[in-house]
Amino acid sequence: MTKSRTVEVNVTQSTLVGQTAQVTADNAASQAGSADSAALIAQSMANAAKADADSNYNYANSEIAVQSTATAKAQSTADNAFSQAQAVGSQASAGIQNNSTATAKAQSTADNAFSQATTAIDNGKVTSQAVTDLKDGSKLTIADLENGLATKVANSEYASYKVQTASQIAQKVDNGAFSAYKTQTADLIAQKVANSDFSAYQATTAKSIESKVESSDFNTYKTQTANLIDDKVSSSEYASDKTQTASEIADRVSNSAFSTYQTQTASQIAQKVDNGDFSAYQSTTADLIASKVATKDFSAYQATTAKAISSKVESSDFNTYKTQTAGMIASKVSTVDFNNLKISNRNLALGTATPFTMTGNGSTNNAVDMYSTSGTIAKGTTLTVTFDITSTKSEGTYYIQFTGGTWQDVMGSRQSLVSGTQHHSYTFTTTDNFSDGLQLRLDNATAKVTVSNFIISESSKEVSWTPAPEDQATQSQITQLSHDINLKVAKGDLIDEINLQAGNTLISSSGQLTLAADTIYFDTNKPVIIPSANITGTLNGKTITGSTINGTTFNAGDISTDANNTNKVYPFHISDGGNATATAFDTMDVMQSAMVPGGLRLKYRATSSSDTKYGAYDVTLEADQLVLNSGYTTGKDTTFSQSVSGTQLTGQVVLSPLDGLRLYGDTQTIHFNGMSTDTTPKGIAFTPYGNINATGTQGTWYLGHDNSLQTANFGIDSAGSNLINFYRPLFVDEIGALTSSNGHALLIHGDDNGESGSTGQMLFRKDSRSAQVVSASIYNRTYSSGSNVKVTSYGTLGRVTSASKYKLDITKETSLEPANKLLSIDRSSWVDKSSAELLADSKTNGTELSEPEINVNRHYGLIAEDLIKAGLDEFVIKGDKGQAEGIEYDRLWITLIPKIRQLSNENIQNKMTISKLESEIKELKQGR
Repeated sequence: MTKSRTVEVNVTQSTLVGQTAQVTADNAASQAGSADSAALIAQSMANAAKADADSNYNYANSEIAVQSTATAKAQSTADNAFSQAQAVGSQASAGIQNNSTATAKAQSTADNAFSQATTAIDNGKVTSQAVTDLKDGSKLTIADLENGLATKVANSEYASYKVQTASQIAQKVDNGAFSAYKTQTADLIAQKVANSDFSAYQATTAKSIESKVESSDFNTYKTQTANLIDDKVSSSEYASDKTQTASEIADRVSNSAFSTYQTQTASQIAQKVDNGDFSAYQSTTADLIASKVATKDFSAYQATTAKAISSKVESSDFNTYKTQTAGMIASKVSTVDFNNLKISNRNLALGTATPFTMTGNGSTNNAVDMYSTSGTIAKGTTLTVTFDITSTKSEGTYYIQFTGGTWQDVMGSRQSLVSGTQHHSYTFTTTDNFSDGLQLRLDNATAKVTVSNFIISESSKEVSWTPAPEDQATQSQITQLSHDINLKVAKGDLIDEINLQAGNTLISSSGQLTLAADTIYFDTNKPVIIPSANITGTLNGKTITGSTINGTTFNAGDISTDANNTNKVYPFHISDGGNATATAFDTMDVMQSAMVPGGLRLKYRATSSSDTKYGAYDVTLEADQLVLNSGYTTGKDTTFSQSVSGTQLTGQVVLSPLDGLRLYGDTQTIHFNGMSTDTTPKGIAFTPYGNINATGTQGTWYLGHDNSLQTANFGIDSAGSNLINFYRPLFVDEIGALTSSNGHALLIHGDDNGESGSTGQMLFRKDSRSAQVVSASIYNRTYSSGSNVKVTSYGTLGRVTSASKYKLDITKETSLEPANKLLSIDRSSWVDKSSAELLADSKTNGTELSEPEINVNRHYGLIAEDLIKAGLDEFVIKGDKGQAEGIEYDRLWITLIPKIRQLSNENIQNKMTISKLESEIKELKQGR
């Protein structure tokens, strides 16, 4: 029996031990499962992190590769650009050095040439006609010589030389002997010129000179000579010859032999002039000259003469007369006049005896006039052009073209420049009428190019060069034929002639043609043709007909005698700036319209007002906008000197293709006044703020294709009886109005097909408590499971999640402390404050509650502040400023899990202890 009891007890102990082992194993398994779960989560996070790192690494490698390639390309491009820049810089530096050297040589050459020319003139060794005329007493060349000398002395070398020379002279004359001699000489001269005989002679001489230079003969001769000189020095041949001469002189004076000779000569001259006799003579001469030209009479005469000459050759009159003369000569000396020559090798180009030279500037379309033509070359004329062309470089292209018209190329196509001299001949037919001469055009060339032996003739084959007949006339002659009488006088380049033929009479003057009589009649059945005229007096007549009328000012109508026309303006005025202005005066207002370059200006000014503000309007029409301004002027503004702008602007409308239509002002509205069939006024108006107001009896305003296909209809009647309807769903089908009848609520719901409550709805409103968002649709939608919805302190809605994929840094919390803190808190009960206040207001005011479920029943739970005191802040819902608002009841209970586990383990341990004690008690009982 004992043995059996022992076995029974052992079995009981094994059972207890097995139960304990089972509980321990379960706990271990649970902890292992938690560890496995944590390991899997960690592994998942590590894998995700590794995948992200691999992706970022691969991306970085690809970006680095791209950046490396881009950097290499950029470096290569930069290196190439730098190399090119260095090459261009070297070329530019070389070009600058060459230009600097050429400029210095040309300047030195010009100064030397001027010095030699001056010496030659002084010594009487110049035999040209121009110098001979000067020495014979020509008065015109005074101004011309002044202009030429001004050009020569305006350079820096001359200025430097002048300073040096002045300094040397100052050293010579800056001594006491010179000063004493100067004083004595001045006294002697003063005694001579201070008497009445000298003054009388001086006045007589001045008057005689003035009468000479004031005469018409002098002015006529001056004009003719000026024209001739201008024609000579403004031609390309003169410029070419000047350039060639400067170059040849530069070549002569830039060698060492010249420099040596220059030094020796300078030394010899210095020896000659550096002695006492020369200095004394120099001082005496200087004093005599100074005494003559330093008097105020001479200065006054000089100023008077300069002013008289300047007034005579005033630029606009001079240029106008020059243009008229050129036009008359061109119209007189036409190809028709020379048809009787019948010479196949007649050169139609003038001045070809002088080769034409130009230097390319490296650009395209570098064209310069070469030669003028003897007249108009008609369209369809067969011509042959022959010339030699010399280039200093084999670079760029060239061709010769007519000036104006179709700019016809006489060579057929452009040719390449070849270093050296080439001979060319081309036959062609003109495609237009040409009368403006010929040009040489260079493209991409920097060489010095010379055209010589140039001839263009009415021939179908090449002919040898001969000058134009106009270039050969050097005598006077009278030729009489059976059908022609020709009187010609030629002197140098001046040619005047009278040619009489049946049906054709030519009177041609290379200078001025004067018709002098009390009355000059043009007796003709056809209009008199004057290509250009300068009428200094008044032109009277009934009608002026012409394709072009040139002038600076045009006035039409009679000046209004209205008292408001204080500026005495014409009804219509055209200014030299291109403005055409029309002005009208009335008893109540003044109006003006002006057409200006690029726009139109309209102005209105009232001439009567009850105060200092006078009504005014300005309209400006330009290419990019139309501006209408309304406002006022301070005082009467009949001269339109005030602008309707700033504080004087009361309204403005701007229409522009750049920013559309803009309105400004209290009354600036856009009106739509309905249709002609409306029996009562209807329409809408857009205010300056863009608001829409009803006009007349208009009650609605809609958007849509037409009245039957509206998208939206807005009630704008003052009675408020017309609703606002949206007929096409944008985000919702209907938006209810905010009116007092529904508590100023905004109701939004979908398409319910006329069945109330059949679609989702949401109501936005407020009551005496606060704002409300109400949705019966949300309340009526039920589920047996799903996520909780959380409202943040900002009013944001969101669902609460629990899956680990939404969480980071997951930690198992096994502490018993939170549970002990929670168990230290007592539960509370309360009445809802807002519900009590609403219910009290309802009872006091007799109003109906917006929510029928509002009551004053007691509610049970915890107080948030109690949790904070207990140290459970993490379970308190706080507002945007950290204030306590609520409790996370759905999470607060989890603090009890460690406590419950502890109690569960203790309960199992207690059960095991009790079972063991019961077995021992039983054994003890059996052992007695």
